[in-house]
Amino acid sequence: MKQNAYAKINLTLEIVGKRPDGFHNIESVFQEISLCDEIEIEKNNTLDIKFIPQIDTKKSTVHASSEIFFKKTRIRECAKIRIKKNIPIKSGLGGGSSDAATTLLLLNKLFSYPMKNSELIKVGETIGSDVPFFFLNGTALVEGRGDRVRLISPVKKLYVLLAIPPFSFSTKNSYSQINGFKFDTTNSTKKLISLLEKKKYGLIEIENCLHNDFEKMYLSIDENFASTLRNLEQKTSKKFHLTGSGSALFALFSNISEAKQAQTKLKKTDIKTILAETR
Repeated sequence: MKQNAYAKINLTLEIVGKRPDGFHNIESVFQEISLCDEIEIEKNNTLDIKFIPQIDTKKSTVHASSEIFFKKTRIRECAKIRIKKNIPIKSGLGGGSSDAATTLLLLNKLFSYPMKNSELIKVGETIGSDVPFFFLNGTALVEGRGDRVRLISPVKKLYVLLAIPPFSFSTKNSYSQINGFKFDTTNSTKKLISLLEKKKYGLIEIENCLHNDFEKMYLSIDENFASTLRNLEQKTSKKFHLTGSGSALFALFSNISEAKQAQTKLKKTDIKTILAETR
């Protein structure tokens, strides 16, 4: 049994306050893209999880989701799970969260649906803040700590050029640092949702709504990030945006030929590029 675990980009990401539980409330528009990990699963006597290329860990989201599933369902059989990793780790593209949600969906299907979808989502919430989105996919408004997800008018098909710098950020550290920053209210999320609902818009209108509070913070405190962003934009003459808490950046295109031209201009840099599209 196989299923793709798709990545996401954040078209907007606004930090709107800190919660009593230590997490932060966000307002964000998540967009599913075609880049994906590939997960294959079958019944097995023991829980056997391997990543390709191999990741030496027993603390992955796939391990966590599998262990909780078998504990809650009390199913005696186990599963052999193979994950081909195509989504860069620690990139803000949601690979770990997508893997967790997809693993839960596959396990539930493999063992004839012992859990309701609502129960799977509750399990997902305990694994990671972004996990609930990956049970719905598409284009969604994500609020709270990531647990409140509502599908919205989908983005028209766009091509996405991802740029993966040779450095990463710790999500936990980034949220800790952001406590000391004050951001002007942009209402970018609300503006983008309103634009999508009208259904008559172009790429320029979408780009005018793109926003990420982490990007603004990194530009002020991290020269390595700032120089990387400048380099991308100078070489391609295209605006790039941070997804999640990074470190991946993306640019949007309305046609694939322009996206490929921009990708070619970055071939001689130390930045890995991936071409995808919205789903």
